[in-house]
Amino acid sequence: MRAGGGAGWVAFVNANIPPIECYVRAEYMRQHKDGHGQLLDALIFGVASLPGQVPLFHFLLEDGGIWWRMPISAFCHKKDAPATTLEELMLWDSFSYEISATRFDVLANKRMEYVSRSRVKRGGRYLFTLDWADPQGMTFAEQPGQHKCGHVIELDEGNYAIQPNNRLRVFDPSFTTKFGDNVIERLLSDRVYTVEQSPKWLLSSDDRYDYETSPSTVANLPETS
Repeated sequence: MRAGGGAGWVAFVNANIPPIECYVRAEYMRQHKDGHGQLLDALIFGVASLPGQVPLFHFLLEDGGIWWRMPISAFCHKKDAPATTLEELMLWDSFSYEISATRFDVLANKRMEYVSRSRVKRGGRYLFTLDWADPQGMTFAEQPGQHKCGHVIELDEGNYAIQPNNRLRVFDPSFTTKFGDNVIERLLSDRVYTVEQSPKWLLSSDDRYDYETSPSTVANLPETS
């Protein structure tokens, strides 16, 4: 089911992502028993969303092998990238089984900066965005005050991160002329916006197609300010 612009689709459990050529840390494929310090060439091509777990990525190795469901901390794009805990790279687990991956044109390749759990400022380049939905409305994915998206960032240090809107800033030289300043003190939005809650606005009970939109009916409607 199409979810938005670009490459965005809502998919169950698995979704395509813009491919990432990088390295994978060998210890993640060795149960962390050994392989530390060894990096293997990898091509990430997909993501899995399982509630209670972080987004997990699928990738291809040079020998033709496919590996399924690795966390973002398993990957790096520089050989000297420091090994970093998963908690420093992202904040939230997946919100539902329904996930989309969208590369927003306005954000493409823009610089992003965020502050990690340990209050370290980290910066890098925007890659794409993960977002969640829940048709049954049983998870936080559908609650305005709880839902978060996840922007995937290629960090300067060589790792990758996934961060929500409220933890980062985006730099656009032609628009963000007040970068770093708060133009307004933001409050968490928990309001559901809908136009189908008032009994004042009801549809016609007959079979008229152009209900209250034909010239004759519009001419007799009271003016509103």
